This record gives sequence, structure tokens and C-alpha cells, in this order.
Amino acid sequence: MNLKVSVLVPIYKVSDFIEKCAESLFNQTFEDLEYIFVNDATPDNSIEILLRTLEKFPKRKDQVQILHHEVNRGLAAARNTALDASRGKYIAIVDSDDYIESDMIEKLYNKATEENADLVVMDYIIENVEGPIVISESVSEVSSQTFHDFIVNDTFTTVLWNKLILRSLYANPLCRVPDGLNFMEDKHVVSRLFFYATKIVKLEGVFYHYINKNAKSMTKSRHKMHFENVIRFWNLFDNFLMDQNLFEKYRVYVNKNKVKSKVSLMIDTESYRLRKEYSNMFYNEETAVLSEFKRGEKLMLLLIRNKFFIFAHLLHKALILKRNFQNLLRK
Repeated sequence: MNLKVSVLVPIYKVSDFIEKCAESLFNQTFEDLEYIFVNDATPDNSIEILLRTLEKFPKRKDQVQILHHEVNRGLAAARNTALDASRGKYIAIVDSDDYIESDMIEKLYNKATEENADLVVMDYIIENVEGPIVISESVSEVSSQTFHDFIVNDTFTTVLWNKLILRSLYANPLCRVPDGLNFMEDKHVVSRLFFYATKIVKLEGVFYHYINKNAKSMTKSRHKMHFENVIRFWNLFDNFLMDQNLFEKYRVYVNKNKVKSKVSLMIDTESYRLRKEYSNMFYNEETAVLSEFKRGEKLMLLLIRNKFFIFAHLLHKALILKRNFQNLLRK
């Protein structure tokens, strides 16, 4: 039997959050749905907490599937496992350390059916220690323009959990995350969904609460996996644009976004070795766009370009201190 909505929820090391998440899911006002949880070999007691929470909602038990990975395969693989088991016309993805408003699924589904939309986007709240921040999204009345804006403006939140998505879009294998892409994986999928969706609309209102688990720390951890995944993401995106005969149209914007990815990694990594190993990453693209970056970003790229890795590491420390200080001022 086909259902209206499938809610996909990967689970890994979320014992501090899963109860609140699950309660928000099982309290939904919408009834014609299923919940597919994927235990991605979590080493904690998240599944036990989920089952205990489910006992409070006996009417939901028949709507729940819990699938298991024997080994940890990552967020993207867990979502794909859930997607393969889903039966809903539409797909909603919820991260198991976040929570949602009780009428979110109902409002999303009603908007999708009223507008005959393939994809519904909504605003969301980032829950920080110092207070909530509302992130606003916008879409064009012409879906192809949304894809264009996604590349040119690079302003969209490229996550899957603030969207309701027609499941048939995922029948296209290009709208799936390739194995091994565990960073920028949402951006990979969202870019293809924006391209293939016939109609994209926005639901007004804020229904999704993203819990900022790193609110107390402004230092991000970037490792070799992140560098390799960024390179792979942009190679895949270049190939996608070439297949659609759009590469030349968007070359300048894509090159700038590649370099933005590089400078972000170079600033955020703690590793001197990684800066040295990936110093030539997107080297050719840098020249044309260097002037468009902020002073600190530009200096980082110039130090890396000229192999001044010790000074680049000192700049990293300075930029992180500046970021921490600015965060303190906001409190």
C-alpha cells in the first residue's frame, strides 16, 4: 500500500537527543505516513531510548520500521537504506538529533498537494546556546531559476531536512549520494533535485529545529576525508554540468565556489600536513577569483600558494581566535 509521506531518520550516537526527536515525530498531526529509522551501527543506547519512547505512542507502532546496518556506513548510506525501504509519495528527512513542530508534515504535504509541487522548501531554526536563529530560504517561481540561483548566488541551505521531496525524483540515480561521499553529500543531492524538479515551492513558517551541537566551540575539525570529498564533489558537479551542456555557462561561478571550499578547509583544518598536501587544490581556479575574497581568506590562499605553510598555520590560529572573540561578543 502506498503512503503519502515517508519520514527517514538515520541514527548514530544520538542518545542525548533521540527521545525529544522521536516524541516530535510521533506527535505529528498527520496520520498517513511511515517512519523508517536506520540504526547505523550506533555504539550507544540510542535504539533502546527510541523503543522506550515508542512505547508511549502505541498507535504509531505499526507505522515504524527500524533497519540495521551491521557496520557504520555514514549518514548518506543510512538515508539511502531508508529511502530504498520507503513507500511514501513524498520523502521527509529528519536528523535524529533535531526535532520538529507537531504539524510540520501536515503543512508540508498540504502545500505540496495544493501546489502540485515536486519539492517544498521551508525556513528553519538553529537552536544555539545564546538563542535561536531563524534561517530564511527563497525559491523562484520558475524552478530552473532556483537551480541557477543555487549555483550563482550560493545562498541556499543545501540540506535535505528542510524539504519535502517527491520520491519519484530519487528514481534518477543521479539524485542519490554515491558511495563514499560523506561530506557535502546533501549539496550533491540538493543540486540534482533542484535541477530535475518540475515545480519548487516554499512553505511559509518555521517548523524544523536544528540543534547546534557545536555551539560552544567555534573550531571545526577538518581532516583528509573532507579534502578528498570536496575534490570529489566538484569533479562530480563538473561532470554533471558537462552532461547537461551547462559547464561553460556556469564555469566562473563554479570556480569561485571551488575556491571558497578550499579556503574554508585551509582555515578550519588544524593540520599543517594537510595544507601542504592539498596546496595545489583548485590552483588554476584561484587566479581569476582571488580578488573577490575577504582579506583573511585572500591572505590564507596567498600563503598556501607560495608554500608559506608555517605562516598559514599561524594565520589559522589568528582567524580562529578572531572567530571565537566575535562569538563571545554575540552572547
